[in-house]
Amino acid sequence: MITPEERDPAGRVTLDLVLVSDPGWPTDVARRLQADLVGLLSSVRVDVDWRVSVNSSALALAAQADPPSMVRALTQRLHGRTWDLALFVTDLPFRANARPVVLMLSRPERVALVSLPSLGWFRVSRRARDAALYAVSELLAASAGPQEEVHRPGGAERYLVLPGRSGRLRLLAGMVRANRPWLLFTGLSRVLAVVFATASFGLLSSDVWNVSRHLGPGRACALTFLSITAVVAWLVIDHELWERPRGSLARYQARLYNLATVVTLYLGIAFLYAALFVLIALTALFLLPSGTLAPVLGHEPDAAYYLSLAWFITSMGTVGGALGAGLEDDQVVRQAAYEERQRLGQRQDTTWSDSGG
Repeated sequence: MITPEERDPAGRVTLDLVLVSDPGWPTDVARRLQADLVGLLSSVRVDVDWRVSVNSSALALAAQADPPSMVRALTQRLHGRTWDLALFVTDLPFRANARPVVLMLSRPERVALVSLPSLGWFRVSRRARDAALYAVSELLAASAGPQEEVHRPGGAERYLVLPGRSGRLRLLAGMVRANRPWLLFTGLSRVLAVVFATASFGLLSSDVWNVSRHLGPGRACALTFLSITAVVAWLVIDHELWERPRGSLARYQARLYNLATVVTLYLGIAFLYAALFVLIALTALFLLPSGTLAPVLGHEPDAAYYLSLAWFITSMGTVGGALGAGLEDDQVVRQAAYEERQRLGQRQDTTWSDSGG
């Protein structure tokens, strides 16, 4: 039973809820939770005043660590500190009975774990808030939740999991969301510069002007896919992002991490491709007026032609820019890989950084 730190004459108690989070995105989510939970927790226990704090720290666990190991590491880290309940917010994926874990509860330790990837891509903060409220109510034995539960034999932990294929797809979407592919796009500045420089030469070639007018939608889409794939493949090979099952890294986990990394890279490069397309289209309109193109084409170019020209040159430049991907800072690209982010987290300083509520 939780011993309250303070009890006032009116019979109210004060409980400390500690939100422990991995560095980066989980800490951002935890801080939003901190702002929301202070008021919402009053619905869990009306006789309790809550103090909510956020502590960002890497627990420095190996990639194969399971939730019970996380609980043990967390309780050791909290030893000697004032706390009543603890919620660990992580961007690592976990499974129980081959299904993605959303929430793990350990009543004896008064600890819960929320796995953000299992919350999917959209409405993560709201789902994390609902999971946190449910975890607190369960740890206080105040209510039961509607989600499916899995008990592991011989363990004191309880798991809320995602059932079926849709659960696995939501886990993958959440892992890609945790990788934040838009940050990859903003970090690939050198690739964008190389691709734009390569593509700009294409604007000056009359052969390119002629070829682009015969480029149908089917071929244009195929070129787009092939050019993006070329950059993704180069990034994976050059920065050694492909994880192979070895030792402690399970085959399923390696497959899941690789799929999340590839999807993240595809999205990041697709954002770059779209930005380049806009730049090339605007540059073509500025550098190639209709009077310049008409003698070569035999007719006045219309808007559809300029779009086709920009599409073709963007694909050409993107393929050429795959070589420029090797110029990128290794750490920027490796942030797209789950396994590498775990290794980086293990090397981070684990000094507590408190944010009281």
